[in-house]
Amino acid sequence: MIKKGRMKRILCFILFFASSCVFTQNLEFTVIVKDIQTGLPIEEVTITALKSNQGFLSNKSGEAIISLTKESDLRFEHSLYKSYTVKFSELGKKINEVYLESNAQQLEEIILTSDHPQDILKRLIKNSLSKITVPVNLKVYLREFYKKNDQIVFFNDGLINFQILGNSKRVKTDILVEQNRAIGLLDLDINAELLGYDLNNIIENYYQFVYLDEILKSNAKHKYEFQVRSYQNNEDYLVIKVTPLVDVKGVLSDFTIVYDRNKMIIMEVGSVVAESRMEDLRRSFLSSDKVYKLEYKNTFRVDNNLYYLANSKEVIGFEKKYKKQKRRIEVNNHMVVTSFNKQIFKYNDGNVFKDKSLINKKTKFFNNYWDIESGFVSTKEEKEIIERLATQ
Repeated sequence: MIKKGRMKRILCFILFFASSCVFTQNLEFTVIVKDIQTGLPIEEVTITALKSNQGFLSNKSGEAIISLTKESDLRFEHSLYKSYTVKFSELGKKINEVYLESNAQQLEEIILTSDHPQDILKRLIKNSLSKITVPVNLKVYLREFYKKNDQIVFFNDGLINFQILGNSKRVKTDILVEQNRAIGLLDLDINAELLGYDLNNIIENYYQFVYLDEILKSNAKHKYEFQVRSYQNNEDYLVIKVTPLVDVKGVLSDFTIVYDRNKMIIMEVGSVVAESRMEDLRRSFLSSDKVYKLEYKNTFRVDNNLYYLANSKEVIGFEKKYKKQKRRIEVNNHMVVTSFNKQIFKYNDGNVFKDKSLINKKTKFFNNYWDIESGFVSTKEEKEIIERLATQ
């Protein structure tokens, strides 16, 4: 027979345990981001937990699984939509729908400047380099889909710590892989350097804004039109649009640089090869295995005095002749920074990952990190593809 006092203590423990479970459950939930007018899902919305500084990204279904370390309001940001903050108290459901208002119907105004936009861009890069937080540890979820002749044949992903060292003038990265998986089959005859991104310099390229070198050259003014425009999403931001001139031939990209006009730092940067120029791109592939950047986008975030990469996307493609047959290879890469820390933790040199890609690294994982810690959950269709690849 249990005494009354002991019964009371047991009851209190049960109530405490139950309330703790509810509290934990409230920190793990799903959001689906949709267009408020069309009701359609919005892909690649940057979601930031304002108190814990955790990062998430919505997938093609507009879905993101949120797993917070503590209660926090969420900030939703996308270049084509007005930014929106949702209070934590409003996210009590297991599945929460969040609607964003498009700014596509609002016309961008061309801003006349006394300085050429290219000169403004050069100052932006110089100032951004001086402000970007280094050293820092970025915990990143990385995933890559590989296509051969438009069919997905391979997939890999992993949780990675990028230990970003050095300074604004020279960045060095040490990589520590926590967990990873590789699923599917790759052709052994394809040069491994063409498959995936070189992880040992990808962060350096992003943190040094290397992909903008093309439009910083003196002759770029004769190849591109430069404009500064208003940014409807945030009145403190402006946009530099760099577009190839119509009469200039070649594989030239359209660039978009979103920047904070007060802090004079870059908040988003990306480029894409327009469809009208893709034929030049395809013709160039026939005589070379050279890889071309088809598309990329980096999103940066500022938190007090911290300025760091929030997420990135790259798509590369090339054609390669093999046994007199032409094959088209495409790689789609996403990286989501799930957390960051200015404190660099200690590690042995033997633990540093020194290969260029995760494609040949043996699968090793301890939990379903892709659903729990990734910050970027696969869609139902993507999960089905991954399951199919696993059975081959």
